[in-house]
Amino acid sequence: MNIKKVHGLILTRYSVYRYMRLNQVQSIIRKKKFRWGARPHIKIPNLLKRDFTTERPNEKWSIDISYLFCKERILYLCAIKDMYDKSIVSYKISRFMSHDFVLNTVKMAISDVPQHQRLGLIIHSNQGAQFTSQVYSNLLKENNIKQSASFKGSCVDNSPIESWFSSLKSECAYLNDKMSESEMILKVEDYIKYYNEERLQKKIKELAPIQYRKQALSRFFI
Repeated sequence: MNIKKVHGLILTRYSVYRYMRLNQVQSIIRKKKFRWGARPHIKIPNLLKRDFTTERPNEKWSIDISYLFCKERILYLCAIKDMYDKSIVSYKISRFMSHDFVLNTVKMAISDVPQHQRLGLIIHSNQGAQFTSQVYSNLLKENNIKQSASFKGSCVDNSPIESWFSSLKSECAYLNDKMSESEMILKVEDYIKYYNEERLQKKIKELAPIQYRKQALSRFFI
């Protein structure tokens, strides 16, 4: 997509692949994860049920936590992805995988998105302790957000945010040897800005997530 934006060239993926082979350029291949069989969860319903389709922004959000391995320690990244425009609505980086860490990520998203733009919003997670706590559920209820969670052992419904974590790591975090804590934080912040504002995506009309989001918000929330 960036070839078109930067150089004004329109090439099929097969042409790009052929030129890559001629120039001995190899793409980064993401590692596949093993999926465990699903087991039903009683307390929190799965409102998503593998339906990632949306009609407007802030209809379905995907939230999760991932590890960032640095030289000194492990950092934790919590992020929320909007399934409509693929944008990262909010994120936090922490040394500790605490409840406050997740709550602050959600609070940031809530503060950045007006209530009238997130009516009927569903936020989907796995069954990690931070996402099944009472304080997390209370925060969502207080802000009229519907809580949804995948069945234990099944990550299929959380694939929107997990696929983004995979892109982050393969395209940014692990391209070089382990970075220092400060280097990792800076790299991740720069990548999220690039991803939201510059990285063109075929599924959203070859636009960057924020471009597509702004266009949609102007249509749905005038």
